[in-house]
Amino acid sequence: MSAEPLVVLVTGATRGIGFAIATEFANRGHYVYGGGRSWKDGGADAFFTGLGLDITDENSVNDAVKRILDEHGVIDVLINNAGISHCGPLEETSLDYGRKVFETNYFGLLRMIDAVLPTMRKRKSGTIANISSAAGRIGIPYQGHYSASKFAVEGLSESFRYELMQFGIRVILIQPGDVETGIWERTKTPVPDGSAYTESMTRFLDVKEKEMGGESTPPEDVARDIADIVLSDTKKFRHPVAKMAGVFLFLRKILPDGVFFRAVERNYKV
Repeated sequence: MSAEPLVVLVTGATRGIGFAIATEFANRGHYVYGGGRSWKDGGADAFFTGLGLDITDENSVNDAVKRILDEHGVIDVLINNAGISHCGPLEETSLDYGRKVFETNYFGLLRMIDAVLPTMRKRKSGTIANISSAAGRIGIPYQGHYSASKFAVEGLSESFRYELMQFGIRVILIQPGDVETGIWERTKTPVPDGSAYTESMTRFLDVKEKEMGGESTPPEDVARDIADIVLSDTKKFRHPVAKMAGVFLFLRKILPDGVFFRAVERNYKV
């Protein structure tokens, strides 16, 4: 990839992985816009330019992309990081909440890609990096809508890879494992009183607390790996990052379903 400074747009950059990614690219000398709903345009306390951006709002997306193009004329890299999680039994989770997860994790990502494609196609260059998850290849109990949305991102990204390669646009997929981002603290819910899933979910939450706490990878480490991947000339499509993600995804690939399912059941004590 060019040694010249790139124009990089990172969604979901107010905290966690997104903030770390935007900071990492800025520290490497690139022009970075970090989008987030809680920021006013230009108001981020960061090393990059904060950009008011709600990926569930088409007008907000178009305004953000237009601003960057007005200021730089190009968007070299789009990193689709923004997302929300889900915790709870699928049976006891409202369809409205499931739609909310997909509106952000899937349709929001698609909305961003559609907004930057005209300029990338015109220039016949660009990189789109979609932040999926190890949960995009491994269904996680009590995080069904999150896993389903990330499975959808995986399929969408593969399709885009085929369609956009003719225009010189590279699509890559990042698959983080457990990262210490705070998303779990904002997602987890107490086990509902009288739930049929109380005992199983309580055991699951005990395990998940450890995975997302001291056993997780700092976002700064993940951000460095992601920047290395994006700024390289790699043609590889899938990129596991964070502790043990590559191992778990490799095991999912080679083990029969029954064997892998039993391992997940034992791990989460469900």
